[in-house]
Amino acid sequence: MKALPQTAAVLGGGAVGQVLIPALTKAGIRVVLAWNRSEQRGWQSDLEQLQEAELVFLAVSDAAVEPLCRRIAGLLRRGQLVAHCAGALGLDALGSALHAGARIGSLHPLRAIPGGSPAGVLRDAAAGVVGSDAAALETLQHVARALGMSPIPVDAAARALYHAAAVLSAGGEVALFSRAMQLFQDATGAPEPIARAALLPLARGALDALEQRTAADALTGPVARGDVETVRAHRTALDAASLPLYDELTRAMLELRPSPEIEALLRTRPAAARSAEAPNFRSSPPRPPPPREERPSASSRSPAPRARPPARPRRGRAPRRRR
Repeated sequence: MKALPQTAAVLGGGAVGQVLIPALTKAGIRVVLAWNRSEQRGWQSDLEQLQEAELVFLAVSDAAVEPLCRRIAGLLRRGQLVAHCAGALGLDALGSALHAGARIGSLHPLRAIPGGSPAGVLRDAAAGVVGSDAAALETLQHVARALGMSPIPVDAAARALYHAAAVLSAGGEVALFSRAMQLFQDATGAPEPIARAALLPLARGALDALEQRTAADALTGPVARGDVETVRAHRTALDAASLPLYDELTRAMLELRPSPEIEALLRTRPAAARSAEAPNFRSSPPRPPPPREERPSASSRSPAPRARPPARPRRGRAPRRRR
């Protein structure tokens, strides 16, 4: 059997499936079936051509992998390779395909893939791969390379831990950046677009440094300098919602650049707390977002400049006349 399959099926018309089809085609793997469970232009709603595919990708949500695998199990032929694209799932979800005589595995791109992404989004990314046997693993490694990715074998038992690392590096960074923007807006009164534009070069610069340096060498800021007084000032300025996050991240920085003085500081409470009366400061945690159907658009969520309340009109005094 050739290491690189000649034909493939992609089941699932979401963001990953839409990227896989042109990427597989460009890699010289003919897509014989593009299936989606609901009607979607250019996608089929039946599975008749499934047996023509050497490789079957289940590019659906984690919860949908096992039910879909059970659905196609009776259509599989012995020797086909069925692989899901979920990061946190092991191979148990594909047990019905294995029982039907297929080989199973997983190929998970380590790349954020928003809807509408081009096929080239996969290039230069890593991919976590696992196979039910050595041949399945080898095939998926060849497929990953053909798609422009670098395959990294991940033991099936460690998938959840592997995926947690992936989520922290992507979604976790977005959430952290969002909290940083809130603090920046509190300090400056800047609307969200300006706060985002001001902080993005900092974030990009920190990540770009990691391309050529270790994390310890790329670290900047007061912890890297051993600047105790600046860390103290930060902790005093932060509100109750942000202080635990700041302290936890500072502890992570201290693992890269140890400082006994800063470690001792983290064991103390700030000298003063940010009060509710302080101007432009939020002393309570941010409110939870409204339900999705009521949530305003991204552009309307940008905070407007704070307006002063109108002055009360003076009573009992007539305006002066000019002499």
